[in-house]
Amino acid sequence: MSRVSVIVPVYQVEQWLPGCLDSLLLQSFQDFELILVDDGTKDGSVAIMEAYQEKDSRIRIIHKENGGLSSARNAGLDVARGEYVAFLDSDDTARPDWLGEVMAAADRDGADLVLYNYCKVEGRQISAPFLPIRDEQFDFDLYPLERYFYRYWMPYVHGQEAWSRIYRRSLIEENHLRFALNRDVFAEDTLFSAMTLMHARRLTALSKPYIDYLQRGDSLMGQPKPRLAARLMELSVRLCAYAQETGHGRELRNVLPVLCYDKLICKGIRYDPSAKDVREAMETYRNNPEMQKILRALASPMPLLAYTLNTGKGFATQIRGRLFAGRWLAGDLEGAAALIEGRIGK
Repeated sequence: MSRVSVIVPVYQVEQWLPGCLDSLLLQSFQDFELILVDDGTKDGSVAIMEAYQEKDSRIRIIHKENGGLSSARNAGLDVARGEYVAFLDSDDTARPDWLGEVMAAADRDGADLVLYNYCKVEGRQISAPFLPIRDEQFDFDLYPLERYFYRYWMPYVHGQEAWSRIYRRSLIEENHLRFALNRDVFAEDTLFSAMTLMHARRLTALSKPYIDYLQRGDSLMGQPKPRLAARLMELSVRLCAYAQETGHGRELRNVLPVLCYDKLICKGIRYDPSAKDVREAMETYRNNPEMQKILRALASPMPLLAYTLNTGKGFATQIRGRLFAGRWLAGDLEGAAALIEGRIGK
């Protein structure tokens, strides 16, 4: 069994795929299997994958119909055999010491998760390390998960990208974790990363960047985002329901409503390309039992007050959040949305 399974979804990336694969095969750490998931690509990517497979027996190719990034990652997880699992997008590259240093940290700390920094690449320009990560270790038997969400998750200190962390595979398989489908949930990395946190006992954070993240306009993140509000609302209700299911509901009862409101729901309402879709989503989810719990919590003083006490931020959010929740619960969709869209009094 390989120490690490590296899963790379492949779709319409013939221009960048060789660079991605070269960066993996040049790793100083060699004890890994490379699972390439052909997600129904129509370009020359399959021929590239097959040429690399002929040269390296560690490469396995999975063919499937196009189903999106989450579907491809899940297909890779279904056949992974490594002790740990890592993801890399097929237009990104990994630095040569990535797996070696990350696995050394995992072994040293007995970590279930190791997360690390990355740099953004635009043309020939490589940014400074993007996240304000410090080298730290966390034992969640001693360090409250609620505090972690306030200090590291909500302010995006540790990021949430699936490819900026490595996972003990038993944590994923024993808890039946998979990525939500892209058609249902936007920012599926966020949900998956949060779910893994609810099962991890030890986490190691590394400040050093190991991934070069390519910025390109035709990538998935650069495409139009239909039904954005509905997909972020679905993420919110699934996240809160999962916390309850795993026994973290009470511990996270204050932080999750604010996280969902401030980082997910508001983003959906503000950036959804269709105002009609926003109103339909708000009407649909107003009657969702989990959303009603989120809104009732926001309408009460404690979650937003706890956010301010723990972060020193959110004074204006306290007022706007409570008004927003009250209006949505009362069926005033226009008024609730206006608080987020900045159209009050117009």
